[in-house]
Amino acid sequence: MADFIDNIPQVPRINPNAHLILSEAGEVCSWVDSEAFVLEGIQPNIIRRLLALIDGVRPLEGIYAELADFGDVYDGLRLRNYLNEIVSALSKLNIIEEVVTQAAPQNHRWELPIASKQAGQKAIALLGNHRLLDTLDRAFAAAGFDNRRAFYLKNFASCQTPEFRTIQQQRILVNGTSTYLSSLTPTAYQDSLDSVSISGLSQLFQEFDFVVCALEGIPFQALLDVNKSALASGTPCLFVTASQETALIGPTVIRGATACFGCRVIALEGLPAVFEDIWPQLSTPIVAKADSQILSSVAQACLEEAISLLGPTLTPIRATNVLKITQQGKDTIKRLLPSSKCHECAPRLDEPLGVIERNAIAAAAEEIGRIWPVSPKAEIPPASDAYRTVGILGGGTAGYLTALAFRAFRPDIKVTLLESSAIPVIGVGEATTPELVKFLHSPRFLGLDIVDFYQRVRPTWKLGIKFQWGLPDDYEFTFPFQRGRLLESLIYDSTLNNQSLGAMLMSGDRVPIFDRGDGTPLSLLHQIRWAYHLDNQRFVRYLQEEAMAAGIEHIDVQISDAQISADGETITHLITEDGRKLSYDLYIDCSGFRSLLLEKLGSKFVSYQDTLATDRAIAATVPHNGTVKPYTLAETMNNGWCWNIPFEDADHRGYVFSSAFCSDDQALEEMRAKNPGMGDPWVVKFRSGRHEHFWKGNVVAIGNSYAFVEPLESTAIHTIVLELELLLTNFPASKRDEGIKSVLNRKMSDRWDALRWFLGIHYKFNHRLSTPFWQAANRDTDISGAIERLALFTERAPLSYRNSLFYTLHPPDFFSDDHSYDTLLAGQKVPARFMEPVEDRATWQRQMAILKGLASTAMPQHEALWCLREKRPDLLYDFAKRRDSWLHTWLPA
Repeated sequence: MADFIDNIPQVPRINPNAHLILSEAGEVCSWVDSEAFVLEGIQPNIIRRLLALIDGVRPLEGIYAELADFGDVYDGLRLRNYLNEIVSALSKLNIIEEVVTQAAPQNHRWELPIASKQAGQKAIALLGNHRLLDTLDRAFAAAGFDNRRAFYLKNFASCQTPEFRTIQQQRILVNGTSTYLSSLTPTAYQDSLDSVSISGLSQLFQEFDFVVCALEGIPFQALLDVNKSALASGTPCLFVTASQETALIGPTVIRGATACFGCRVIALEGLPAVFEDIWPQLSTPIVAKADSQILSSVAQACLEEAISLLGPTLTPIRATNVLKITQQGKDTIKRLLPSSKCHECAPRLDEPLGVIERNAIAAAAEEIGRIWPVSPKAEIPPASDAYRTVGILGGGTAGYLTALAFRAFRPDIKVTLLESSAIPVIGVGEATTPELVKFLHSPRFLGLDIVDFYQRVRPTWKLGIKFQWGLPDDYEFTFPFQRGRLLESLIYDSTLNNQSLGAMLMSGDRVPIFDRGDGTPLSLLHQIRWAYHLDNQRFVRYLQEEAMAAGIEHIDVQISDAQISADGETITHLITEDGRKLSYDLYIDCSGFRSLLLEKLGSKFVSYQDTLATDRAIAATVPHNGTVKPYTLAETMNNGWCWNIPFEDADHRGYVFSSAFCSDDQALEEMRAKNPGMGDPWVVKFRSGRHEHFWKGNVVAIGNSYAFVEPLESTAIHTIVLELELLLTNFPASKRDEGIKSVLNRKMSDRWDALRWFLGIHYKFNHRLSTPFWQAANRDTDISGAIERLALFTERAPLSYRNSLFYTLHPPDFFSDDHSYDTLLAGQKVPARFMEPVEDRATWQRQMAILKGLASTAMPQHEALWCLREKRPDLLYDFAKRRDSWLHTWLPA
């Protein structure tokens, strides 16, 4: 308990940018820095009392003493523990913080733009009530705007009405900005407006050529009042809001031409749905620290807008976009146009237009011209006979990913997952591709908490595949997920293993977490693509728990049969072992290799045996020497190949072989000879191929029930997420829709056939061994679907150094692109005539020296994983949230 208490602020104050709101359902919700959470188990009356006592002066012990009257409900120890839990939760959510000594304001030496004589004579009004106003007044004075007036605004009439105050008092438990501002002594300004109304501001604005509104910690309703006043007066008005970490500059509201401030809130503020009905009562951010680095950047951006708008060109910069400023830099957010959801801005184009209005309209029209040609992604309205219920047959990875995907993409559909606890989860290691990382953690898909995932599943990183493949003896090559300069690596270094930083890390058994030299880590997780190695039992248990938490219905049942309709085209219901009948609008077959429902409807199986001859795998756990390798190993064996999937405690090994060339016992003997200390093995039988239908009647097959190639290249989970993404982003509105089924069937069969040909070239050109199996593979492997690409490679390698002839812009998936073919063909030394390198040798060597220097500081995987899980989980959140992370791009970089 002592350690727990030490984490609680002993002299707490309320974070100026924090809100606590009571939802209509009676839940206490927090909103800080656009992050919203529900606080369960906290009584509103207790938290109101507690927050009323937190003033930045009283110590925590004194606050607890004044709350002793709650002892009528709790005894002393229980009350203290309960309050400790509340204070700890509020601290972790940044609602309250420890009182710190304010730094003295810095005397900034700004390099600000200087206004022309013409612009400097224009009349400018600066509206504010805190540090932003002070900053802007000094900056505009230094820039030469002598005809300016700074107005200190106090109370807005619209925020004092009984209706407004009632909602505010009932719903808002704490508003940090108002608490903070009320504790300050108001700055003395010559122009101070005690009561502000829309009509009064409209009249005031008519005296000025330009207005900057930089009000802090006031209700959004007050900014809407300024907005209405600007629209009524016709005076351009630039809006500025800022917190300690982030500032938003814009829009410049120009009547009849641009979006208003209300449109900006709708488009950019990211208000949680639970707050939408009261957002006018919520408060804008505040810059709480006098030494904030944001202030100088805000001043510069506002001056640039004033000079552009008031200078000879009369062209506003922020008419159709907003500038976002963070500690890391600036980023312009475009496409800010009038929204149909906003009732604040009404165009008045029938009135006479001045030059500024005309220029602003031109800017808006130009932005519209950029947006409209882009294909919109409109929602399809549901039909009266839409799919309402979905039954998923089978759990495991496919079943639970499907359930979670339906909940994320189609929460309107009731999902039931049917599985039998009598069927155990196979505890084999799973190697994946970067597409699973995106599917799990990207907000475009499941959006699962990445730090929580690392704690519960304990994955390891995979930067690619290392192949002991192609040529005899100890030759090997890497297939990294991070693309690079493949040709230069081949020509100048005679290897593929230096084509990117990711490839170099694989060679050195390191990961993209680097030691800065001062005890702090540097993360490049956002730049170097990676995937997961997963323990299947832990992963499936995690997915099951997430599915249950998401409210997905789960039935532990064994399905013995399925009843088919009279015409043989659909499933009418499922039959359980105890005779029950279960019926759904749509059935998702996740029954694995049994393919119970799809084959019940007569979908034929298309074999890939002519290309992929392996049909069995022996899997076991093998101890390692403590090195957690950052790649999956593919090692050539006498009758197939062996995988190595590394975990922190041991390696998972699996021998994929052909039963036509050796027995299970022979394969096991060869595997034991390679892996001393191997644990108890198990055998998995499979067949390579796909069914004719991905969707037939009212059955969709996901995962192994539709198709399977073999474990090479870790495509099983990769294709599951591609199937789900394709299905749910193109889900039909009506049960009568048939056209989408034939399109999806064709696209999925094409994707699987492409995998067949890609994997086939692994076998066709692997000359490491000359056993009967490999002689047959080199001679007989059917790669007819890859012949064109192979012919082009031999004539003009690498394919990825020119525009592709096999897809117009983006490849269908990672394994269908030219770079993947280049890597496998070049890695296996398939003869080719190479193009000229893009970079000369000297340039290449300089770049290599930089990358190798960085790679030498990278951490081994076990050290980096411990660092991120135990010390720096914020680096995982940074990977998931930063806009330049590869997590947010669906296709390979």
